[in-house]
Amino acid sequence: MLIQPSKFDSTPVNTLIEQAGLGRIGFDQRLVKSLTSRPKDSVPALVRYGLDTPESARLQIDSDLLNLLAAMPGNNGLDYVISLLRDGFSEIPESMLDIARRAGSTAVDALVTLYRELEEDSSSEVAFLLSGLGLRDPRILQINMERLEFDMEDGAMLLGLYGDKAGIPALEKLSIELGKNREIDFALEQLRQSNGEAYFPEIDHLADYPETAGPEFEVLDDDEIVEFATSYEDESVRLAALDVLEDLDLPQSVAEPLIKLASSADSVLVRAAAFRALARLNQIEEVRALADATLGNLETPPAIRAASLITLLPDSISPVRTRALIDELIANPESRADAVHAMWRSREAAYSSRFGTFLDDPDLAVRRQAIRGAGVCGDVTAIAKLRDLMMDDELRKDAIFAYAMAIPSDISSSRVRSLYTRIEKEAGGLNRDEATSVGIALDMRLEAAGKEPVFFTSEEDDDEA
Repeated sequence: MLIQPSKFDSTPVNTLIEQAGLGRIGFDQRLVKSLTSRPKDSVPALVRYGLDTPESARLQIDSDLLNLLAAMPGNNGLDYVISLLRDGFSEIPESMLDIARRAGSTAVDALVTLYRELEEDSSSEVAFLLSGLGLRDPRILQINMERLEFDMEDGAMLLGLYGDKAGIPALEKLSIELGKNREIDFALEQLRQSNGEAYFPEIDHLADYPETAGPEFEVLDDDEIVEFATSYEDESVRLAALDVLEDLDLPQSVAEPLIKLASSADSVLVRAAAFRALARLNQIEEVRALADATLGNLETPPAIRAASLITLLPDSISPVRTRALIDELIANPESRADAVHAMWRSREAAYSSRFGTFLDDPDLAVRRQAIRGAGVCGDVTAIAKLRDLMMDDELRKDAIFAYAMAIPSDISSSRVRSLYTRIEKEAGGLNRDEATSVGIALDMRLEAAGKEPVFFTSEEDDDEA
């Protein structure tokens, strides 16, 4: 069931929440406004979902549920908060604090009871929530004193947050015993300056959600992604879905809807993206026939013709015709990105040292394809620019992979290990995804040289890719 944003307000709230948990609806302002406009329906549905999340859920959306509950009127969600803490929820967002504060003394009773049920090493978050309620209760002070004895730094932080000057003597005693201690000193300063009144600034828990957001494609099945690509009302989502499909090994069954999209979609961008996705299926005669006819029709927008050229490459068109078409299409800014893509997809040796020219192009899409081409074709003339682009946030991941593929080096098991260290240093360090990307690239170079991979087995390579 594909729910369009224009239908959010006419869709039951429990259905919207379930679809969000499946990753099929993104949390954006459209969803937020639809849910918050119906608090009588939304509040119980949100709590019910949080307390009894369906086994089919693919995403953990507790933080989003808390934000929504905190933004709606009424004392609601305390049972859900208690359930999360009992299950080990390890970070206390402001939305959870707001929900508990609104529950007042009821929250104190429930949280104190929960604290006493838990072991001391797993109850710090409950104590933090109690201390942040802004309510005075001897049971909270007692818990904080116990935390001070169990974990001095944690207890000091809690006493400072709680703001009761009754905690000063215990902290002063520790200060005398320990000497200068940052946590103790800071807590004492807080308490000495406290006027006993709690102040909580008003927070808009929903302000940071984007105006529009698409589904979480990484958790969707391939046929679901095809559904979004062909049927969703937001063009940006359709393009994102097609971009994902471009990198998947697709079954032949998806050729028909993609052919229809490539041939008749209203949007030039969508038609071009559909052709790029069809490149994975160019062994199908109908795909090749459509791409060839589109490429030969000079009245077709250049962006679509360039994408249809990608669909035909590398084997369904002659090298001479390929070179002529690339020269034509690369001169047009509208088709340049896909023309550069066609350069590396063609596997023509003549292009192996031409990608550096396009790494300075003002179009981000052109630069991205030039980076990929430099990596695929091992363009050593682009090495210096690739090294610089590893510091560009938008292109860093692509640039790191391409640099690992293109940097000149002897290829052996020992050499690629030292090459990995060099790349890590030149990239200013690597996060997990970047490290995996470099490992895959270097293993690919080993395998191309007829040698065994070092960083991943073949199966691990496939999984990580």
